[in-house]
Parts: sequence; structure tokens; C-alpha cells
Amino acid sequence: MKDSEIMSKSLELLADFGEVALDVTLEEGLLKDIPVIGSAIKIATITKNIPNQLFLSKMKRFLQKIDKISQEDKENFIQDLDSKPELKSKVGEYLVLIIDRLDDMEKTDILAELFIKYVKNNIDLETFRRLASAIDIAFIEDIKALIMNSSDNQCLINLVRSGLSVVSSTGVPAMAFGGNVIHIGVHISDIGNLFIKLMNE
Repeated sequence: MKDSEIMSKSLELLADFGEVALDVTLEEGLLKDIPVIGSAIKIATITKNIPNQLFLSKMKRFLQKIDKISQEDKENFIQDLDSKPELKSKVGEYLVLIIDRLDDMEKTDILAELFIKYVKNNIDLETFRRLASAIDIAFIEDIKALIMNSSDNQCLINLVRSGLSVVSSTGVPAMAFGGNVIHIGVHISDIGNLFIKLMNE
């Protein structure tokens, strides 16, 4: 056997061991049939650097959270993906990209909850992606504050960039000043309202 073949086999064994060490949930769980997920985990287990170890930690946490999905919902979801190969690949790619970007472990839990809603058809893929991007951009403490109190003005101001809140302006007649006085305010957005609803269900 050539040295290159030996190296290839060794890397495969290391990757397989890494998958088992990560979590058997991947092998038996919802995402086992999405090849992009398994490939990303194998690559991360081979390269023992800090970013990849953090990715593996986030992926393990994500897999553990979504493991509570019922078997019926899992089967329906996989059947739907199997009938749409392009969507199947897209879902896998997006999960790897977004999980890798998250800057806080608690965001992984929130992402998992949103993914569960997607699997159950409570939201579509586009909405899941919009919400996931908002979570990625926002500061975790602001996200938690929003879930607890959607009228917290400072929290809403902080979340404008994420899209979970929006700036609005109103013109109020002010004849003494010869025109209108513009009042700038901030309030929760439609996607923000949906996020709160989903997280509190």
C-alpha cells in the first residue's frame, strides 16, 4: 500500500473517531443524511486548532438540542429533503456556515430552537435563515433581554442592526416652528415579533 493511501486511511479513521467522540447523535439523528454536515465535522476533527474545536463544540451542542424532535417530525423532514436534493445540500451548507459564525454558545441553543420550528414546518427556510442571521449579528444579552421584555427601549435600540427592531419617524405639526418636528423612535420589527412568539411557544 502506498504512503498516500496509508495516510488517507489514517485520516479517515481519525475522522471517524472524531465523529464518535463528537456525538453519536449525528450518526443516528436528524442530520445523518445531510452529507455536508458530516463532511464539515470530519474536516474539523482532523485539524486540531482552536477555531475547529469551537466549531465542534457548537455543533455538538446544536445536535443535542435538536435531538428532542419527535421521530415522526424527523422522518417527515428527511422525506421532504430527499425529494429536493438541491434544498438538502443548501440546508446542510447553511447550517455549517451559520453555526461556525456564531460567537456565543448560547446562540447555538437559540439557533437549535429555531431549526426545530423549521423542521416542524412552523416557519419556512427563508424565515429560518433571516432569524438565524439576526441571531448571528445581535449581542446575546440583547437577544435574551428581548425575549424577556420586548418593550425594553435600550434593547430595541441595540438590536436595530440585526433587524429584530426598526427605527421609525413621525412628523408632528409644530406651527410655531413653521413646519413639522420629526420624532425618531424605535420599535420591534415584524421578524422580531415572530422571533419572540417562536421562542415563547
